[in-house]
Parts: sequence; structure tokens; C-alpha cells
Amino acid sequence: MTDYSLTEAHERLKKVFENQLKTPINCWDSLASKFYFREMAAQEHWIKAGDFCVELCFILKGLFRVYYIDQSGNEVNQHFYQANEVFAPVSAIISDEPCQYFVEVLEPTQLMLADYNDLYDIGAENPEWLRLEIKLLQTVFVKNARREAQLLLGNAEQRYKWFCKQYPELVKKLPQYHIASFLGITPVSLSRLRKNIGA
Repeated sequence: MTDYSLTEAHERLKKVFENQLKTPINCWDSLASKFYFREMAAQEHWIKAGDFCVELCFILKGLFRVYYIDQSGNEVNQHFYQANEVFAPVSAIISDEPCQYFVEVLEPTQLMLADYNDLYDIGAENPEWLRLEIKLLQTVFVKNARREAQLLLGNAEQRYKWFCKQYPELVKKLPQYHIASFLGITPVSLSRLRKNIGA
């Protein structure tokens, strides 16, 4: 896996953001100055439930899982985030409340982090970042909406086949119990389902 210098990390960030916007970012120096580099080891938590977090992160390499702990003490996976994706606890930041979920690093990860409020201030003066922010938030919203639709409308087999199609690389990377939790089924049910469809 690639290790990034700070300059390379900023260039990677710029490329991904400009691809999102489909246009060059003229205010890049202002934006880049807000992002700093961080490395995290597997099984570290970037966010724990109860934390106040005001940072937006861009994943250069690695893998996150976002999960809740239910009333029975079980971990329930809400989503996974990989290289080239952006994540921020937006609802907690906007409401100025602690996060209700955990964000765990599943493999060695390199991040670019920035204070969301600093970026928001830039957006107030520069429409480019405002448009990019909207685009990034739309991407996160669509990702969550698709999963919710699958959980509500699909049976276990349909949900698993959807996951394999959407995230083929995660099927190989993740333990089966993480996938089962994400799909809302037990590991035993997932194992049985995989045998039935020859997976």
C-alpha cells in the first residue's frame, strides 16, 4: 500500500475533489492549509460514542467501519468507508451534540483531516467549496439511503447479493460477522445463505 508525503496527500485530495466538482478548484491553497495528515493503526477508534468531533476526514488509504452498540450490547455495523471517500459526523456537528456511534479503523489507515467549521467558513466566502461540500454530503446521503432501501425492501439473499455487487473488495476483506451485522442478519444465517447460493 502507498505511503504518502504531506505534499502527495494534498495533491491526491485535490485530484479527488476536482473530480467530484468536474472543474478546477481555484481556492485550493486556502482549503489545503486546513487539512493535516494522520496515520492510525488497525483497531484504533477515530470516534467513540459520546465524543464531540468536529472533523471531516478524507481516507487516503485504509478502511473504517461505523457502528452502534444496541441495547443488548451488540455491535451493529452501519457502514464502511474506504480510500478516496470522505466521512464526517455531520449530524452531530450541526446539532452540537456528541456522536452516537463509533468509527473504528479496520486496517492501517492514512487520513487527511480538517475542522468542519473552518471549511464551512471558507464556503461562506468561496462558492467552490460550498458546491463541493454539497456534492460530498450528497454522496454520503445516497450511500446511506441505498443501504436503508436494501434493508427495508430486500430479503437476506437480495441484500447479500447487493452487497457483493456494490462492495466486491469488502467481500474479500471483511470477516463474515461484520458483513452479517451490516446486512441485519446473523453470521449463521449468512453462512447458510452463502452455501445455498454457492458463494
